[in-house]
Amino acid sequence: MLSIAVEVAYAVAAPLSLKYLVDEAFTPRNFQAFAIILAILLCGGLLNIAASACGDYSLGSLSGKVVRKLRTELFGHLQKQSLPFYQKYRVGDLVTRFVSDMGAMERVVRVSSPLFLKEALSVVLGLVMLFSIEWKLTLAVLAGSVLMFVGPKLLQNRAETVNAGYKEEQERFSNMIDEMAKGHKTIKGLHQQARFRERAEKHISELFSFGFKLHMTNSLMERLPLTALLILNGTMIGFGGYLIFLDQMSVGGFIAFFTLVMGVGQAASNLSFLIPNLIDSSVSFRRVAEMFEAEPDVPEAAQPVELPAALAPVRMDRVTFGYNEEADQLRDVSLRIGAGKYVAFVGPSGSGKSTALQLLSRFYDPREGVVAIGDCDLRSVSEASLRRQSTLVAQDTFLFNATVRDNLLLGSPDATEEDMVEAAKLANIHDVIAGWPAGYETRIHHEGGSLSGGERQRLAIARALLRKPQLLLLDEVTSALDPATEADINNLIGRIRGSATIVSVTHRLASVVEADTIYVFKEGRIVETGTHPELMRQNGLYFSLWEKQHGFRLSSDGLYASVEVERLAKLPFFQGIGMPLLQDVASLLATETFQEGDAVVREGEEGHKFYIIVRGKFEITKQIPGEREKRVAVLQDGDHFGEIALLKGIPRTATVRALGASVLLSVRRETFHRLTSEYPHMLSALERTLRERM
Repeated sequence: MLSIAVEVAYAVAAPLSLKYLVDEAFTPRNFQAFAIILAILLCGGLLNIAASACGDYSLGSLSGKVVRKLRTELFGHLQKQSLPFYQKYRVGDLVTRFVSDMGAMERVVRVSSPLFLKEALSVVLGLVMLFSIEWKLTLAVLAGSVLMFVGPKLLQNRAETVNAGYKEEQERFSNMIDEMAKGHKTIKGLHQQARFRERAEKHISELFSFGFKLHMTNSLMERLPLTALLILNGTMIGFGGYLIFLDQMSVGGFIAFFTLVMGVGQAASNLSFLIPNLIDSSVSFRRVAEMFEAEPDVPEAAQPVELPAALAPVRMDRVTFGYNEEADQLRDVSLRIGAGKYVAFVGPSGSGKSTALQLLSRFYDPREGVVAIGDCDLRSVSEASLRRQSTLVAQDTFLFNATVRDNLLLGSPDATEEDMVEAAKLANIHDVIAGWPAGYETRIHHEGGSLSGGERQRLAIARALLRKPQLLLLDEVTSALDPATEADINNLIGRIRGSATIVSVTHRLASVVEADTIYVFKEGRIVETGTHPELMRQNGLYFSLWEKQHGFRLSSDGLYASVEVERLAKLPFFQGIGMPLLQDVASLLATETFQEGDAVVREGEEGHKFYIIVRGKFEITKQIPGEREKRVAVLQDGDHFGEIALLKGIPRTATVRALGASVLLSVRRETFHRLTSEYPHMLSALERTLRERM
C-alpha cells in the first residue's frame, strides 16, 4: 500500500511539473527554476523506482502465500467431506475449481486487486489536482466520463452469465475426458471411438460458442470506455482552448491539465479493463466458496473419544438408514458381533448388506439407531482412532500411481520389509510380485489398470493385513478372484480369525460356510441369522440362495465351467424334462468369460443365446426415452437370462453388462434346436413353460 501511494503520487505530480516548467522556467528563461524542478523530478523518479521494486516483492510474497493458504485449506476441506459430496461433484468439477477458478482468483490477488487500488487512487488524486488547476474544465470532463462506465455496467449481467456458462462447460468437458481416460479399454473394446468423438465435438463446439460470446462481451466492455475517452478528449481540447483564448487559463496550465487528464483517463480506462477480470473472479470466488460451504455428512465429534486398544464387540442397535429421503436401504436392523468373531452378511442384490458395512466403516451415519464398537458410538469416536483399528477392503479396489511397495506401505509407514513380504504371502501375491522384473519397485499405472482384477484385489488385501486391524471389513473381496485364489483367501480368513473381528459381505455363499454367524438380509432387514448348517435347516431365503448357486463346477483358473444336471432341472422352464435329455442340454453349454464393462447382450439386438451365470455380477439396463440408460436389476451367481432366445430370435429388451470379471455358461438357439429336433416333446414342454411365464 505504501509503495502504491508513492507510485501514484509521483504519477500525478509529474504532469503538474509541466505547468511550472512552461510558466516558471521555459517562458521566462529561468534556468535556476528549471534546475530545481529537474532535480525534484529526478529524485522523485528514483524514489518511485525503489518503491515499485519493493511493492513487486511484497506483492509477490503476499499473493503467493494467500493462494497457497487457500489451496491448502480447500484441499484439507475436501478431505473432510463424506461420500455424498464426491457423488455430487465429479472429478472434472473439482479439478476445474483447483485449476481454472483458483487461477482466476490468483490473478485477482496478484494483478487485478493491486492494479485496481493503484488506478482508483490515481483517479482520486488526479481529480483533486485537476480541480486545483481548473474546476470548470474538470466538471466538463467528469460529465463526459460517465460514458466510460455506463457501457460496462449495462453488459455486466450478460458477462457474468456467459462466464458462468463457460466454466460449467469446462467442467463437463473435463468430466468427459476423465471418463474417456478411465474407460479407454471399454471404449476400444466396444469400438465406440466415433460415439465419444461425437460427444467431444459437441462439448468443444459448446466451449467455442461460450468462448466466442465471452470474447465479444469482454471486447465490448473494453472498447466502449476507449470510445468514450476519444469523445472526452475532443471535448476537453475544445473547451480548454476556449478558456485559453479568454485568458482564464495559461498554456502551461492547459498542458499540465491535458497530460494529467490523459493519466487519469488511462487510470479510469484501466479500471474498466479490470471489470471483466473481476467478474471472472467473482464467479470463481463463488464456485470455490460453494466448496467451502459444503459441510461433511459425517462430522467429527467436538470432543472425540479413542477406541479401546483391545478387541471389542461390534453392534448395530435398531439402525435405519437411507442414502436419500426417498427410500431406506436399512430398516430397524440390530445385530451383535463378538470380539474376534468371523461373520458374514449375505442376501440378494440391493438387500442392504453392503450398506450395513458402509455404516460399520462410518462412511455414513445412521438416520436412526446406533452403530458402536464396544461402548463407543461411532459418532463420538475420532476418525483417526477408527481408521487405525478398522480397515475396509472394497470391491472397487483403488491403487495409487506409485510403486507396489508404496501402495502396500500406505498407512503402515513403520512396517518392516519382513512384515510387508509376510502380508503379501498371506494374500497370495508375493510370488507374482517377485516374478516382475522390478519386484516391489514395480510402478503401478492408471490406478491399477496395468494389473489384473485379481492382482489388484490381492494387493488391497495385503495392504489391509499389513495394518494389522482389529476390525477387518471385506466387501465382495473374492468377486474378481479365480477359484484357487478365492480358496487361498478363505483359508487366510480362517487363519486370522480370532486375532481380528472379520465382517465379510459376499453374494457367494460357498465362501462363508465356516463363518461363526451369517446374517441374511432382505429388503433392508435381517430375516435370518445362524451358522451355515442352522440356516440350511431353516429352509428359508438362505437355503434358496444356496440352491441357486449350487451345482456348478469351475476350473481352478476360472476359465472353464460346467453345470450338474440336477441344477438344470431346477430351472423353471426345464421342469418336467427327463434327466437324460437334460444331460444332453448340459453338454451343449459353452463357457464364456467377461471383464468389467463388457456387454453380454445389447438392447435391440436379436437374441440368439441363453445364459446361466456361474460366477460374477451383471447389471440390467434399459434405455428410457429422453433419458440415459437406467439400471433396472442386478443378476448374480446362479441367475439366468435370455431363455426366450432358445425359441425365438426376438430383439433383446435390455442390455446386460458385466460389473466385474465373470463366467457364464451359454447355448446358442441353433445348437439347442438341433437337440429339440430329435426330441420334439422336449420342445413342447419348453414352449408350454415359457408361455406360462410370459
